[in-house]
Amino acid sequence: MNQKSKDARSQLKRATRREFERLVYEAMLTPMQEHIIRLHIVKDVSVPIIAMRMALSETTVRNNLAAIYDKVAKI
Repeated sequence: MNQKSKDARSQLKRATRREFERLVYEAMLTPMQEHIIRLHIVKDVSVPIIAMRMALSETTVRNNLAAIYDKVAKI
């Protein structure tokens, strides 16, 4: 993970609820990306559990998280 992605992840983790909602909105996430990031950041659900709950591979979840962090970093 590059530094911009790490910074975006950190920004999402530190954000207040209102800031988190703004970041999600401004990043223009897909519905699936929005669901993944809410589970991962807000509810602190691990990648393997998200994959199981959403019937996705762990790789797909990780790829979506990387895309999410890239989108947030561009805001």
